[in-house]
Amino acid sequence: MRLPVDIDGSRGEGGGQILRTSLSLAIVTGRKLRMRKIRAGRKRPGLQRQHLACVEAAAKLCCAQTTPLEVGASELVFTPGTAWAPAFSVDIGTAGSTTLVVQTVLVPALAAPHPVRVTITGGTHNPLCPPFDFLERVFLPPLRAMGADVTVTLEKHGFLPNGGGRVVVETRPSKLKPIELVQAGKIVARRATAMCASLPRHIGDRELAVAQERLDNPTCELLEFPKDGPHNLFMVEVELESGARELVTSHGRKGYPAEDVADDALDDLEDYLEAGVPVGEHLADQLLLPMAIAGGGKFRTLAPLSQHATTNIDTIREFLDVPIRVETTGMVADVIVG
Repeated sequence: MRLPVDIDGSRGEGGGQILRTSLSLAIVTGRKLRMRKIRAGRKRPGLQRQHLACVEAAAKLCCAQTTPLEVGASELVFTPGTAWAPAFSVDIGTAGSTTLVVQTVLVPALAAPHPVRVTITGGTHNPLCPPFDFLERVFLPPLRAMGADVTVTLEKHGFLPNGGGRVVVETRPSKLKPIELVQAGKIVARRATAMCASLPRHIGDRELAVAQERLDNPTCELLEFPKDGPHNLFMVEVELESGARELVTSHGRKGYPAEDVADDALDDLEDYLEAGVPVGEHLADQLLLPMAIAGGGKFRTLAPLSQHATTNIDTIREFLDVPIRVETTGMVADVIVG
């Protein structure tokens, strides 16, 4: 019998990433998870609705048993079951991030002996979380290159403050294999998207005007959602000749000019391009789990690694005996798994 894993949720960045990675690996390894001081590093510590939804989704996927779940809980015991659900739904009940719930169950679902379909309702384009577009166009391509058979569908957008978006994830049994992502290359495509939910169209027009000024011949798109929001976000994306992609998002806020919203994302994109790496800061964080499960891999990203990424490495080491090392040269870091 494999020993339980005890996780201190206050370690490192002290947020929800530790919870999500721990749940994923508890399912994959079949090891009981005991977690304390959950999200102790946050302004509102403990499990919030979004994190409860992650636990709920993980439990439904593998028919796990858990301690009673309630908002604010700082401790959790999660005991994976031996059966796998073929389909289930999770409603966050708020505008909490659907993509973070997906992040919890997607990789473990690939280990199921049959196809799995998960429907998640909540927010799809949230501040401080990867938007659906990042999940679909930046994270899934390398995951598929590792052997994952997965599709994601955005059935409805969901914005602050009410959410109501809907994402469907469908997986088929897949065995992940190591890959290397070390080449970047020249830019072959540029794309800018402005979303205005119950806000004037000119906000998005002004954001896209900044993109046209700062980028070389970008494809621009303005999406309006008159029945949602009020919310505004701006996304800028590049595709490199190696096939690598990066997508950066900034969100509007009251009293903050639309031009500054666009500049924030474009400045972050410039930092990524200046480093000449294929893997951006947030993708680096997300690739660690599937590469560790695959038993190997390598990617080149920005240095230094984010605290999210270093905390993720520490969490993975609690479950898996897979070496992970980081070699840094200037503003570039090579992460070698296995």
